[in-house]
Amino acid sequence: MRNAPLLALRRALLLAIGASAHAACDPQPPAQPPRAEPQPAQPRAQPTAEPTAQPPRAETQAAAGYVREADGTVHRAGPATCDPANTRPACTQPNERGGECRADADCKGGANPRCVQSVGQIGPFCRCDYSCTTDADCNPGEVCVCGDVLGPGNHSMCVRAACSSDAACESGTCGLSVYQNGCGARQTLACRTTNDTCTRDADCEPNKSCVFDDQISRWRCLGITCAIGRPLTIDGAARTANAVARGDWLAELDLPRDLPRDLADALADHWARVAALEHASVASFARFTLDLMALGAPPDLLAEAQRAALDEIDHARVAWSLASLWAGRELGPGPLSLAGLPAGQDLLDMVHALVTEGCIGETLGAAEAETLAELSGHPTMDPLLRTIALDEARHAALAWRTLRWLLSVHGEPVRVAALAAVAEARAALLAPLPDDDPDAPRAPTWGLLPRGELVARRREALTIVVEPVLRAILGPCAEA
Repeated sequence: MRNAPLLALRRALLLAIGASAHAACDPQPPAQPPRAEPQPAQPRAQPTAEPTAQPPRAETQAAAGYVREADGTVHRAGPATCDPANTRPACTQPNERGGECRADADCKGGANPRCVQSVGQIGPFCRCDYSCTTDADCNPGEVCVCGDVLGPGNHSMCVRAACSSDAACESGTCGLSVYQNGCGARQTLACRTTNDTCTRDADCEPNKSCVFDDQISRWRCLGITCAIGRPLTIDGAARTANAVARGDWLAELDLPRDLPRDLADALADHWARVAALEHASVASFARFTLDLMALGAPPDLLAEAQRAALDEIDHARVAWSLASLWAGRELGPGPLSLAGLPAGQDLLDMVHALVTEGCIGETLGAAEAETLAELSGHPTMDPLLRTIALDEARHAALAWRTLRWLLSVHGEPVRVAALAAVAEARAALLAPLPDDDPDAPRAPTWGLLPRGELVARRREALTIVVEPVLRAILGPCAEA
């Protein structure tokens, strides 16, 4: 039975939070992306000529201050005046137990506030949504990007900006990056430079896009990076360390080295990304421990948080070992930049991080690792993946128990923040993604599946595990 591991994971999490194994409603078929809330998708260009230093400037189409080139790339020539219209449906079914708003007047976090209707397995609820007309509507460090620039169905929004116009860049190009990492989209404006390794999607391998990587401050080809491991999120983006040459994170593994070169390269790239996320999870749990202490958490939660950080060190060692094995050279983590990491989080920020990184991220990570173990069957890979799956399930249980404790202590504000975080994560996970390339490598024996298969499994886990457990914490299914 395909979903038996997910049902077992759901049962284990319900028991861990002290709920009956039958407390959640029976799972419904995986939900479809909400039609009212489309997400930006990275434009896909057809292969053309060899990469050039800058995108070609022929056959352009202007949209306010933005220019879309013939190859699909977008850059900002100057300030834009955008249509702030937001056609998402207004709130008509607020959730009595949660949600951000009931009317537009309740939304005070940005320009052109709208209280819009949303829906999930937790039931209908309303949330605040904002648009912009000009840069003046945005926070410092952001600019206004028009909806038609972001793609059909989108309204204007404020986007992080390292540049505000082509003239601000030495290269003369202030590009718009829309990065779909497999779980959601991240929009950024940044200068094109001669250090970039790509200029358009056609320069990249299948299933990768040319986007701005703010960790190294240049444009490069990136694929799915949403993988096993609790992320360290800073300013809305997962922070990881770059890979460097070192051997002290490695362990001996009884696995073949002599795989076909293309497959070995794909495996090395995949496991290096997983390793970086697992390594960053150590810091994420350190921050989580500090947050727990600041809130006066009981000792069992603190002990589990410390144990989880040690688990993540083991997971990172396994992943770096796999990456090094197939890369043919020793790899390990470099320094992890903590620039921008807040010294402390208030309660609602902590709840948002807990739900996003722990309740959802760890649960999906456990489901993913279990799926990979089921498909592997290799005498070495199978137990490695099953150990990771069991550890991630414990980490998920810790997150859910923490959420229940916070609800018991702080009540309604925690409930509202949790619902909002779930809605945001759900919309990101269900956002449309580019189709997988039919020639993309698939090697389940060694823990590698195409992006589409992984995302489909995460969506199933969201429906079958995450949302029923959330309902069990918030109240009986009949009230969801």
